[in-house]
Amino acid sequence: MKAMDPRNRLTPKQFALAFGIVSILADFVYEGARGIIGPYLATFGASALMVGLITGFGEAVALIFRLVSGPLSDRSGRYWALSITGYAMTIIAVPFLAVAGLFWQAAGLTIAERFGKAVRTPARDTMLAAASTASFGRGLTFAVHEALDQSGAFVGPLVVAGMIALSGYRAGFAVLAIPGVLALLTLAWLRRAAPCRGRRLMNP
Repeated sequence: MKAMDPRNRLTPKQFALAFGIVSILADFVYEGARGIIGPYLATFGASALMVGLITGFGEAVALIFRLVSGPLSDRSGRYWALSITGYAMTIIAVPFLAVAGLFWQAAGLTIAERFGKAVRTPARDTMLAAASTASFGRGLTFAVHEALDQSGAFVGPLVVAGMIALSGYRAGFAVLAIPGVLALLTLAWLRRAAPCRGRRLMNP
């Protein structure tokens, strides 16, 4: 078994679990928002067709752009930079929906959130795959990560629904800044604790 890089203060198993915490918090943010995007866009006068076009375009961006971000992460080796950039785009875009005053602003933030997912996913999954061979094994590593990920996706919409019932849509989006900040702080700590993950060494 290959020795652990001395710059990594976390074992592969600890790394996989810690990234699961990031995913819990991040999914709290974007899954909390996704269920109310349609009705929220409708408050700006958007028709059902327009809502479908915006959300559909966002999903297309999230999937198709991975054909660019995936090879880019391999060629550059900047797995951490791409992961952090993608998470930051999503985590910043969602709470800012609370202050969107025009339809095009809300639509742009909705698409930006999905673009962030396209940027981060290939790089993040590469690092998890690299850690998985020395932790739970690839299958179980991704199963554990997905289970943690979905727990955030379950709680987030419930909290947002409660906030909307109390104070409206803007409060529902604004409250997501809290788990968003926690996700970025956890990600920054993880980057310092395990700088070398991926198919090759990360650039410092």
